[in-house]
Amino acid sequence: IHPIWCEVNSLPMPHGSAIFTRGETQSLSTCTLGTKLDEKMVDDELDKSYMRFLLHYNFPPFSTGEAKAQRGVGRREIGHGHLAWRGLKGQIPADYPYTVRVVSQILESNGSSSMATVCGGTLSLLHAGVPMKKPVAGIAMGLITDGSRFAVLSDILGEEDHLGDMDFKVAGTAEGITGFQMDIKIAGVSAEIMKKALEQAKKGRLHILGIMNQTISKPSSQVSKYAPRIETLKIPVDKIGALIGPGGKIIKALSEQYHVTINTENDGTVTIYGRDSSSALGAKAA
Repeated sequence: IHPIWCEVNSLPMPHGSAIFTRGETQSLSTCTLGTKLDEKMVDDELDKSYMRFLLHYNFPPFSTGEAKAQRGVGRREIGHGHLAWRGLKGQIPADYPYTVRVVSQILESNGSSSMATVCGGTLSLLHAGVPMKKPVAGIAMGLITDGSRFAVLSDILGEEDHLGDMDFKVAGTAEGITGFQMDIKIAGVSAEIMKKALEQAKKGRLHILGIMNQTISKPSSQVSKYAPRIETLKIPVDKIGALIGPGGKIIKALSEQYHVTINTENDGTVTIYGRDSSSALGAKAA
């Protein structure tokens, strides 16, 4: 595995930030916490839902030493970002009240920036205080084969990806795999190769997780002072109308008085989003 160094709290304003560097690949990841109003609405032919965890992956031309115009996001960025999103999303608790957005900026790249995004994303999530079930790391495996003999490579460079026969990205916790993706240039991969690749990937993943744990091993005890404050309470269903008031008069007055946003659900759950804890707690008491 190439040399690794990482740090958290790299930027002062985002709610969580981290730099993860492995060899010649570097990701600057930020984590922003939002309210329920910041959820992403998914509205397609078969699915209408809301996403609470978002991940965006940016791959500027300078990261590979190129000088060209910065275009819109292409299918490569969408695919790499989706792989990292799949690797991390299962570790965000379903009852976590915040909407979470991770952005990975790739500052240099020579081998698996999507897996660096998984590692940097984990560090920024922990720094932001997101209570992840388990930290996640990722590694890219390669393969060189002449048909009869084979060698499985760990943590491949761009050249080993280009000249080799496989690019097998594996993301997971110390307990198991959370996401993977395989590109192969040969007709197929035998069970023997697959087993060896997964065993090597686990060793590499545990090595990377060990270094990440030295930087930050558990979520920050407090969220950033710049993050919104969330308070929840339950009221009887027959009192929802009294809280809202005629034409929304009472709930609007409370929102303006305490500078908060108040959201009510049909089951009587009231969620209060404030800029700081004093405004959220004041509105809750009122």
